Amino acid sequence: MLIYVHQFLNALVFSALVEGAVVLLLCLLLRKGRQTILATISVAVFGTMGTIPYVWFVFPTIFWYSANTALYTAEGFAFVAEALLYRFVGKLSMRQAFLFSLLANAASYFLGRVLFG
Repeated sequence: MLIYVHQFLNALVFSALVEGAVVLLLCLLLRKGRQTILATISVAVFGTMGTIPYVWFVFPTIFWYSANTALYTAEGFAFVAEALLYRFVGKLSMRQAFLFSLLANAASYFLGRVLFG
């Protein structure tokens, strides 16, 4: 269990850094103002910190069947929850909120898979 918690903490830091970097890049590409950039990066980091415990500790225990089902459901939850945070807390349009969430979550998931297996 201790190893799993250590892996979780590593994933938490990794995901927050990657998703924050992706959001920064998107904000710069869309020419957002400095205040919007800082607020949106904060939403990215705190959104990740708020959803990743569910992805690691809740969803794997509520789906007694396929691990893939739990993974897809958990990642879907994180994507939607973070998109709603971008929309309502980060004040992005709905389209931008879902784009930011999709790209940030995809980057942290796939980069994590490549780097850590």
